[in-house]
Amino acid sequence: MSIAAIISLCLTAGLFIISSLFKIAGKLRLGIPLIYLLIAVVSTFFTRWTTEHEQLVLMGLYIVIGLTALSWIISLIKTIRRRRDEKYLEDDVAWQIQRAREMGIPLDKIQFNGQGDLLDPRTGEPVVYGQATSFKDI
Repeated sequence: MSIAAIISLCLTAGLFIISSLFKIAGKLRLGIPLIYLLIAVVSTFFTRWTTEHEQLVLMGLYIVIGLTALSWIISLIKTIRRRRDEKYLEDDVAWQIQRAREMGIPLDKIQFNGQGDLLDPRTGEPVVYGQATSFKDI
């Protein structure tokens, strides 16, 4: 095998590995810390400043990773809230359908309005939140 083929194979494998790292880092929101780490590693080989100020470089890396972890926590909180809201909506819809069955309303053409109220297919009026429903004061 010629030296050019070996160099080409090594470059291709290296670029594939770097590409895979960035894809994984993008999915995990670690793109910026990965870029920071690559810059810090590359600059270590070329300048004395990085080796002399290693604590500062590591502090910057820790800050970037901390911000990434903070974004994970925020995303987790948003996901929990979204799932809780979806569960609430599902429970509300099931309750409205049960209530409509109890009231003898045909459920062959169920429709909901923008506020999430079940509409009576005969009149187009909200079923559960209409005049026949009494509410307790909150």
